[in-house]
Amino acid sequence: MFKQKLVTTLAVTALSLGVGAFLVQPQMAIAQGVSDQIPQAYRGHWRLAHCNWNLKKGTRLTIGARSFQSKFGTYQGDQLGVDIAPQAIGVFQAANGMQVSPENTLQLTHYQHHVALKWTYNTGVAYYIK
Repeated sequence: MFKQKLVTTLAVTALSLGVGAFLVQPQMAIAQGVSDQIPQAYRGHWRLAHCNWNLKKGTRLTIGARSFQSKFGTYQGDQLGVDIAPQAIGVFQAANGMQVSPENTLQLTHYQHHVALKWTYNTGVAYYIK
């Protein structure tokens, strides 16, 4: 009986310590090399061509220099954080200079012979075309 309680206590302790590592903590947006604008190549009106989420084809995505509008929400001005990498950009919600939401990764690519925008979030992938 004592062994079972000890093993259970150790397992719960190990699990609770491990879960803390997976939770998203606010991060300083400035420390990540965040840009203040979305690059010109990503801007414009995009429509959904294919995705593995439950979205209707043709759903619109509008990206401006300091705005990101989708069916899932809108980030504008100081609420928008942009992390620029060599082959993609990350868009996230920011508050008080801190990242408060996970990144949405946007990458320019091709889909069925069209210039496309590949939007990755967690395990979901969506392709938008102009």
